[in-house]
Order: sequence, then structure tokens, then C-alpha cells
Amino acid sequence: MLNTTTAVLLATSWAPLLSGLLHQCLNADDPSCNGGVAAFSAMLRHHSKLEAQDNPNDALPFAHIQLLDKDSAFVHMHPLGLSVNRLILNGLMGLDVFASSPSILLQNNLDSGVSSQDISYLQTHDMPLLISNVGVPPSNSWHPYTKAVHFDTETRLAILSLSMSTEALNVPAAMGGLRYIRKVNEENGCVKPSSSYHTLLSDYFSHSYVTTTRAEETDSSNCWLHIVYHSDKGDQFASFLTAMLALPRHHRPAMIIDTAGSLKEYEEPTLVDGIWVASPRLNSRTFFQHKLEMSYDAVFGLQLDYVEFTSAALSPLPDEMKDETYRSEILALKRAADEALRNNPVIGYSDEMPFARDSTSYRPCKSGECPIGNLFTDAARWYTNADVAFITSGGVRGPGWAAGDVHVSDLYEALPFTNKLCTGRMNGVHLFQLLNYSMSVATFEGEDTDDGGRLLQSSGLRVTYNTELNPSNIISIEVMDKESGQFKPIDRLQIYEFATDSYLCDGYKPFPSLLGSDNLVVEGEQPGTIIEGVLFQEMAADFLNATTSIDAPYNTATQNRLVNDTTATEVLNLIQSEDSCAPGEYWESDIQTCMHCPVNFDVTFSKKLIEFEATDQERVESITLTNNEDFYVAIIPKKLPDWLVLDSVESVYAGSDIPTILGAGESLQFSMSIISSELEEGTVYVTIAFGVLDGGDYHGCVGSDAGFDITMRVLPTEQLNQLGSIRAAGFTLFGIIAITSISFAVFVICHRQQQVVKALQPIFLLCICGGVLVLGSSIIPLSLDDEIISQRGCDISCMALPWLICLGFSVAISALFAKLWRINKLFTASRSCRRVQVRVQDVAMPLVVLLVANITILICWTLIDPLVYKRFEMMPWSTYGRCVGSSNASNILLIIVGVLNAVVLLLALVQAWKARNISDEFSETKIVGSALYGWLQLLIVGVPVLFLISDDNTTARYFVLVALIFLVSMSMLLIIFVPLFIQIRRAQVKQKVQVVSHQMDSQSQQIGSRSSAPPRKVFQISGIRDKKDFNSAPEVPYPFWDMPQGGGQGQETQEESSANGAADVAAALPV
Repeated sequence: MLNTTTAVLLATSWAPLLSGLLHQCLNADDPSCNGGVAAFSAMLRHHSKLEAQDNPNDALPFAHIQLLDKDSAFVHMHPLGLSVNRLILNGLMGLDVFASSPSILLQNNLDSGVSSQDISYLQTHDMPLLISNVGVPPSNSWHPYTKAVHFDTETRLAILSLSMSTEALNVPAAMGGLRYIRKVNEENGCVKPSSSYHTLLSDYFSHSYVTTTRAEETDSSNCWLHIVYHSDKGDQFASFLTAMLALPRHHRPAMIIDTAGSLKEYEEPTLVDGIWVASPRLNSRTFFQHKLEMSYDAVFGLQLDYVEFTSAALSPLPDEMKDETYRSEILALKRAADEALRNNPVIGYSDEMPFARDSTSYRPCKSGECPIGNLFTDAARWYTNADVAFITSGGVRGPGWAAGDVHVSDLYEALPFTNKLCTGRMNGVHLFQLLNYSMSVATFEGEDTDDGGRLLQSSGLRVTYNTELNPSNIISIEVMDKESGQFKPIDRLQIYEFATDSYLCDGYKPFPSLLGSDNLVVEGEQPGTIIEGVLFQEMAADFLNATTSIDAPYNTATQNRLVNDTTATEVLNLIQSEDSCAPGEYWESDIQTCMHCPVNFDVTFSKKLIEFEATDQERVESITLTNNEDFYVAIIPKKLPDWLVLDSVESVYAGSDIPTILGAGESLQFSMSIISSELEEGTVYVTIAFGVLDGGDYHGCVGSDAGFDITMRVLPTEQLNQLGSIRAAGFTLFGIIAITSISFAVFVICHRQQQVVKALQPIFLLCICGGVLVLGSSIIPLSLDDEIISQRGCDISCMALPWLICLGFSVAISALFAKLWRINKLFTASRSCRRVQVRVQDVAMPLVVLLVANITILICWTLIDPLVYKRFEMMPWSTYGRCVGSSNASNILLIIVGVLNAVVLLLALVQAWKARNISDEFSETKIVGSALYGWLQLLIVGVPVLFLISDDNTTARYFVLVALIFLVSMSMLLIIFVPLFIQIRRAQVKQKVQVVSHQMDSQSQQIGSRSSAPPRKVFQISGIRDKKDFNSAPEVPYPFWDMPQGGGQGQETQEESSANGAADVAAALPV
């Protein structure tokens, strides 16, 4: 019976068997010794003695729970393989139990086809496997050599181990183990019974008898303290702890140790509602120990009062801990390592191989492509000549190796499982299905999780994916073509040979179902078959030995076999459904694929193409569908466009929603019409298809769709680009020109006897009015097109345009030229004191010559290559009209007549330049010159603008031409006649003033005859009250025809004399 507190030690070791690598740790004092199970045991013995302070010669009892070493190169290189664990742990160190993950249950070749090892030597009653959450069936060779609860007699600890199994089994397994321990304690009299059996027993026997019997039988050495190891996934521990805390107190464990360290708040042991919780993160390089202080309770049995946690690095091991036991164990381990080294030759060469598993939980192969995965898959594809090879990321690990030699042990450290080769054949759909599952569940985070391990490392494949998409994230899959050595997109139905390991084919769910006979059922496919006697490590060794050399090592750089493209958004989907089958395909449920119809029956339309125009509103087109086969078919129209009306008057036609039965040789006639208002401008090309159905084995595949094509063209409204309403503006401007020129001409005729009009010569003014009127009338043919007149009328208008422009321009410019030439000639003669006579024929000669020249050219133009009105196409629905000749002759004659009139304009400008210094009193020269220079400016600005406007812009071109003609015409009229009107007005005012002045002088003379006083003028002109007002009146310039003959008090100057002479000459000119 425990009356005082007792302490024990519980140590948990993940240390490997060896203290370093195979060639290291030659003896206990070798500095290369690094951890290992021998160092862990030495440290545990040291702490056991150190904790027994009351008795220096004694030691605290301890329980040592050791994890099986499955992954080290030593285990795989030693002749005993995994069984070397028994040799070291039980035979050398005397351990009586070990822990392992459930995968050990499949590692014996007697239990499954996954492994080729014979590990029966590891199976012994002296050191059974402790696993509490897996029920081992009797058919498994491990059944007699496992235990769910380890009762450690030294420490009185009853230990459960929950290790890497299904989460749902952990809580029931723990509850079952705890109830069993409770029952053992009850049977041993350590706790008060709680069952109904003991209640009935009390009823049949006296209470004192039962109590006395229990008291006499109770012995503390038969009491057990429940300890639970939780070595499953870290994210499952919180829910497990919650479930344990919910149990009745008498069924709760005394302590739970979470070896994954998932709850950092419990890194130091903590009492939580009666349960001690410890969550240290165990690893292979650290010593972990819990000191448990416990006492006895009459009701609840052994109770855990306090827990103290100790951890320390295993390397370097302090000298005081290197006892004789440790030294002897190191020597024994060195002999075992030498046995393994003899099986570790150099098998190839490579670049530096990065690690696949470091001292933390980081696993780079679970985050994407990794070189060690490439090596094993390349070896598998090389060995089998397969199209693709793949293994899981969870299987590869190890510290990697330096560049240079590669040993067998390197391969076993990188892939510590003795898995065999598995080969088979699958089509592209099932290959996509396999990869899609792997990529969708993989975490790509590098964390040591089960889903992360499902990421497939591959060879012969290039998979592009986007981790931001889910659940499916594959963008593309490419497969290496053996012949070309290039990657090509995956083909859905192509058969690909694959190579993988036996764990995927027969162990790691759900991969066996994806690679098994239930899934690979398409013709040509072959389920994964395990090849006996071919281990992955041996295959990789052969690959390196055959393909590498010291000068050509294996390339460990990544090969872009797994590419994460986060910019892509469209995922690949090779999985089909019955609804996704296209016309001409049927659904093959056995292979979940849309297959092409195997036959093509003769059900056709009488026409292949029907063309409609938008103008065919009233047109009804007929077409016949004929079944040329000797069996009936069912037809149904597929989607029809809204603008097409399809119907049949035959009663057999069931309509567009119900299949119509068409017997052998029968025909069905359809009529169709269009509704063009439903369409926008453009051309529509559609196929009208009738599905042909049968309901047999190839549902929907009695024949390909029977169909015909329809083209429907809707052209935009025809655009003729005619002048339209803008022509009204042209006619208005012509009316202004006509009214102005005719009005000025009438004015000239009516006032031809006035001195001012005579001086400007009425014939000259009338020529200007007539020329401008003819020039302005060119707006009329310019404003005519085929919108208002016929083609013939348009042709006449085209040729009338140059006639009117040239004739009007000739008459006006000739009059201006003659006027300036006459004035220059007179003033030149007056300066030389010569008398000259300018005859009418001299003045008329330029007009006649220019008119004859223009008329001659225009007649030749009209006869040789007259302008005609033609339309030119910009687009099929858009044209414009334009006056053109049939050859280049029109252009040549246009240039000739243009040059001719331009020369005349330049000559007139020269005459105006010569007359620029004539006195302002003869201002008509400057007026005429201003008119000519105004024309020049308008032509310089207007003509280039015409060239800048394209021919198809008829409105703009018309506007510029009309504006130019209007401005040229009106500028000439206004510049010539407005000063004339001013001069006439001034002459009238002057004449009125002279009359009044003469009357005043006569009155003054009469008064002077009656008085000797000086005569006094009295101004009585309306608006002029005195002499000052008269002198301030505006000065009226005298033109050359009204120059004064006297010179005042002095003699006249030379200029005045010349002017008087010119006036005399001008007066003598014929009018």
C-alpha cells in the first residue's frame, strides 16, 4: 500500500539506433558521435540516479518508450533490415516494448504485397509493438506481437499509444484502454468497484466480509496509473483532449502526452481539470523525460500529484554520463554499422542533392517539385521505359548529400521504405483524374501533413496549376513524347504506360482505387501490377550507375515539372458527362466518355445552302428532309434563330419540341421565311440542324445531325452621299449673287450719264456685272446631282460647270485687265507730255482674245472627253457622285484652261502693281487692284482646301466650292461698286454745296453795290450756320475727271500739270 508519494521517470525517445552516420562514432570518446538511442539511455540512467537524492546508491525506476527506427540508412543497409531494431533495442539494451506508426503492420511480406521485407525476426513477445488505436486482425502476422496497453512493472505505469491512425478511432480506442486499466485496478482491489456486479455481491454477502476481504487483498504493487501518448496529427489533439475531459473522473487518464507539440500552452506539464497535459514537440536529437510524483487514493487508486518535465540535447553527451554501459553499447553499435557499411558501395554521381526533410516539420517536397522526387521518378521511367512515373511526396525524405559520389545509403535515407515497383497503363482521362485528385488535396505549404504528402512527384509530366483556384486547380497537363522528346498536351483517350511504387498501388488510399482494376477498365488499360523483387532503391541505384559518371552527374536542378501559374484562371477538365456530349457523340458509361458515333446514316436535306437578303421579306423557301435508310428515325429540330420561321404543313411533323418519326424512305417538306427586322446590319451564317435519334445502344447516333446552312445578309441603308438640303444654301447664295450683279447693272444703266459713272466707263462696269453673274451661275450645275435630275442632266451639269466658271471669269478679269491697262497707258503718256488715243477696239481686244481662247479649249474639252457624272463605291452600301472624264484628256484640258486664266490673273495683277503709285485722286486703280488681290487671296486659301477634302466627302467639298465662288463674286462686286456709290453721294453733296455757295456770292455782290462796307457772306445752307462749319465739312476728293483748272495764287506744280493733262485726255476718250 502506498502511504507516501513515490516518483518515477517516463522517458520518450525518437532517437535513431546509431549515434551518427555509418562511418562515424568509432568509440564512446569519438567527437563524431551524435545522439542515438545509446546516448538517450545513458542520459536516462544518469537522471534516474540524479533524481534519487535520498539514496545515492539507488535510482528512480523509469519507463523507456522507444520509437522504432525505420528510416535511417543503417536500418536499410544492415542485413537484418528493420529487424535490427530488435537486435539493438531488446538484445543490446533490454527494452521490453517499442512504439511505431501503423504502417509497420504492412511491412512484412507475409501481410501484403506492399513490402518485400521479411521482418518476422522483429516480431517477438520479448519486445511487442505498443499500438492502442489499431485493431490487428488474427490474419496479420503482428497479431500475437502487439499490445494495446503496456503495463510497466517498474514504474506502475499503464501506457496507451495512439499513433497515426484514423482520428475517429482515437477517442474510442483511448476509452476502451482506460476502461480496461480501470477494470484491472478494480480486480486488483486498487479502486472501489463501480459495476452492478459488486453491488449484487454486497447484497449476497455481508458488507464487512467484502470490505475485509478487499482490504486484505489490496497491494500498491498491483495498482496502475494510466498514461496516454497521442502521437497522431497535431491538429487532432485539441478535440481529443476535449473528449477526454468529458469522461467521468474514474475513467479519465492521469496524464496525456502530445508528442506533436500542437498546443504550446501545454509545453510544460499543466493540470487541466484533473488531467495532466503535456505537449512537448519530440524529435530525434533531444532527450525528453517526465518525472511523475504519485500517491494512492482508496477510491481512485494511484493518483498523479505532480509532473516535472526535463529536456536536453543528446549531443554532445557529457562525459559524466558516459558510463560503462554506454561505452559497451557504442562498440556494439559500431560493429553493427560496419556490417551495414559493407553493403554501401558508390552507385553513381550527382550534383548536390537538397534535403527533403530537415530537423523541423518542413518538407520541401510537399510544397512542389523537388529534386529527390525527380531522381526516383526518373529512375522508374528509365527502368520501365514508361511514359510517366510518379510517387508521393510524403515518402521522400532525408538530409540530401553533397555533390559527387552517391552511396546506396543515400538512397535509403531519401526513400526509407522498401517499396516495390508497380507498373500499368491508363488513358489520358484517368491520368488526369489521378493528378487532379493529387493537386486538389495537396497543401503546397511544405508542412508535414498527410494531405501535403499526397502531392505527386513525377517524371515525363509537366503540370501547370494555380494554387489560388479550388477545388480543381490544374491549368494544363503535358506528357513527354518518347520519339520527339518534346512535351505535348495530354490526349484524353491515349494510353500511357505508368510506373510508380507498390505503396500507391496497394496501400495509400485512395490511390489504389484510382490505379486498380475497378477504375482502369478501358480497352488497352492495365491496372497497376506490383513487380516482385524490384525495390525502388535498387532501381534508382541501377539508374545512377548506368546514366551518370563523375564528369556527367545527375542534374539536381528543378525541371519545371510542377509550375504554379497564379495568373491563369481557366482550369483543365477532361472529365466528361452525358450532358457534355456534342452532336455526333454518344455517352459510353463504362468509360465515362463521350464517344464518336460509330456509324453515319443517310438522313439528308435536299439543299445544303440557302441564301437570303434583307429585302426577301415576302420570299418563302422550301426544303425537303429525306430518310434514305431502311428503318425509321426520329428527328427533332435543334435551336432555331429568332429571325427564321420554319414550318411544315404535313401532319406527320410534330413540331419543334417533340421528336417526329420519319419512316424508311419518307420525306418531310419544310417552308421557311425570314424576319429581317430581328437582325442588325451585317451577314449571319447559321446551320439549321435536326437531331437524329433512335433510343438504341448508341442513343442519338442513328446518324449525324441532318442540317443545312443559311446565310442572311442585312445591308445598311444605301448611302448615296447626295447634297440633300445643303443645296438650298447654294441656290440662296447664287440668288444673292444674281440679284446683286443685276441690281448693280441696272444702277449703272440708269446713272450712265452721271460724270462719276462716265469716268468709270459703264461698259466696264457692265462687263464686271455680267462676268460675275455668269461666274456665280456656276453654283447651279454644282448644286445638281442624281437626287433631283436624271443621269443625262447630271452629265450636262458636269460639263456646264467649267463653261460657266471659265466664261464668267474671262469676262470679269478681261474688263479689270483692260481698265488697268488703259489707265497705265494714259498716265505713262501724260508724264512724257504725249497725247495718246485709246480706242474701243484696244480696250475690247483682251476680252475677245481671252474669251476666244477659253471657248476654244472648252469646245475641245466637250468634244474630246466631256465630263460625266459617275458614282464611286466607298463600301457596298455607300457611294458618292463625282464629275470625271473618261480619260486623262479631261485632266490635261483642265490644266490648260486653268493655266490660261491664271496667267491672265497674273497679268492683271501686274497692271495693278504698276498703277499703285497713281495719285489717290484716281482711286479706281486701287479699287480695281484691291479686287484683284482679294481674288488672289481667296484662290490661294480656297484651292488648297479643296485638295485637302476627300472626294467622298461631297457635302464639305460642295460647301467649300460654293463658298469660294460666292466670295470671289461678291468681293468683286462690292469692292468695285461700293466706292462708286460713295463717290456719287459725295459728288451730289458737293454739287449742292456749290449751288448754295453761288447763291450766297450773288447776294453778297448785290449788297456790296449798295454799301461801301466789305461784303459779308451769310451761310444759310441747311445744317451750316457759318463759315467755320462750312470749312469743317468733310473734304470731297476730286477724281481725275473733275480736277480744278486754276492753281490759286501760285503757279501749278508739275504733278498738277500732269494731272490736268490726263484729265484733258480722259475727257477726250470715247465713253
